[in-house]
Amino acid sequence: MQRNWVACLHTRFRRGALIASKLPTISAKPRPFPWRPGAAPVGAWALLDEGAMIASARCSSPFPNGAVEFEQDKEGPPSRAYLKLWEALARMRKWPAPGERCLDAGASPGGWTWALARLGASALAVDQAPLEPRVAALPGVSFLRKDAFALKPEDVGELDWLLCDVACYPPKLYDWIEKWLASGLCRNFVCTIKMQGGAKDADFETPRRFARIPGGSVVHLYHNKHELTWMLGYD
Repeated sequence: MQRNWVACLHTRFRRGALIASKLPTISAKPRPFPWRPGAAPVGAWALLDEGAMIASARCSSPFPNGAVEFEQDKEGPPSRAYLKLWEALARMRKWPAPGERCLDAGASPGGWTWALARLGASALAVDQAPLEPRVAALPGVSFLRKDAFALKPEDVGELDWLLCDVACYPPKLYDWIEKWLASGLCRNFVCTIKMQGGAKDADFETPRRFARIPGGSVVHLYHNKHELTWMLGYD
C-alpha cells in the first residue's frame, strides 16, 4: 500500500514487534527547528488479535502516532509554549522568514516571541503583562502593553503572520479573527483555541466554525493540553 508504517499496539505486543521489525524504520529522534516533515504519508496499524489487523494508509498527522519531539532550548525561551508553535509551523511546512512582520497576541512571558526572533522575523508582542526582559531585548522585538483584542486590523496594518495564544473564551477569539480575515491584511495564522470547562459543557461549536474557514484546519497538537490549534496559511 505504501512504505511508511508505524505500529500503534494495544495488544499482541510481541507479535506486533516482530511485524514492525520487518518494516522500514521511521526515526523518532528529537528534531531541530526549522524542520519540515517528509511529504510522504505516514500510515498506522494495530493488531486486533492473533490474525486480524486494522490499518490506515494515510493518517491525519505527519508524525508517527501524532507525536513529535524537538531539540529543546532550555536557556533562551521563558516557557515551553514555543514547542506547540514549532509543531504547528512544521505541520504547515512553512514559518516566518527573516524580515517578515508578525503579531504575537497574548505574548507574555514571550515564548512565541522568542521563537519568532530566533527565525529572524519582526515580532510585535502584545499583552497586558510584560515580556521577560531578555525576550524584549531581542533584535526585531517590539512590545505593546494592551489587550490584543482591542486592536483593530487597521491599527496594526499589513502582517505576514498573526499568532495568538491568548487565554480567552473561543467565541471571543473567533470574532477577532473574523475581523482580520475580512480585512485581508494577513494571510498566515496560528491560534490556540482554549477549551473551557469539562466535556459536558465545553464549547465544541466554535472549533467547528474555525474548521469551516476555507483553507484552515483545527487539530489537537502533541504539545497542546486542554486546547486546540487553528492554522491557516495561503501561498
